[in-house]
Amino acid sequence: MMRALFLAFAIVWTIASSGASFARDGLATTLRAVLYEEDPGNPKGNRAEGSVTWRVEPTADAFAPSGDVTIRGDVEVPSRDLRTRIFIRRNFDPALSATHTVQIEIEPGFAAGRIKQIMGLMLKASEQAKGAPVAALSVRIDDTHFLIGLSATPQDASNNSRLIRSRSWIDIPILYGTQRRAILAIEKTSEVLPLFETVFRQ
Repeated sequence: MMRALFLAFAIVWTIASSGASFARDGLATTLRAVLYEEDPGNPKGNRAEGSVTWRVEPTADAFAPSGDVTIRGDVEVPSRDLRTRIFIRRNFDPALSATHTVQIEIEPGFAAGRIKQIMGLMLKASEQAKGAPVAALSVRIDDTHFLIGLSATPQDASNNSRLIRSRSWIDIPILYGTQRRAILAIEKTSEVLPLFETVFRQ
């Protein structure tokens, strides 16, 4: 039942968010991003460097109060033709049991081809550290649109907020259509902590 409600919400979001969006104040911070991919010919896998640009913009949600903001991350990994937009916002839809949603949009042309699923989110203290998963439900809308809902269970919500506000990297595990796996790691240092404090304050 929960998954069906979440999928319905995701479809509505896909239609509603198809228009252009704009940064609230034009301020942006660019940090590192890294794509790790499985490679049968290389036991260590492949590593491609890129960047993420963080900013905030007004939340485009009929349920959101005036003045609410969304965190936006624009990720580019040029050597793999990967361009991704990530939107992190509080959830105000009473029909959806989630504290926050994370929408991920993959632009066409990605060198790895079709993405079968985004497997959730993990947070870690450094690029090389092991990630700790957040409690969430991930839904695939189509090959280029994915939506993650963060659990609204009080203990999960508290733990998710702590991880997201305290860790410096976000890992996004990915399953390709070829069944190979990858991780998109994006940096979120103290420079952008105020953005996350605003959206995840309790």
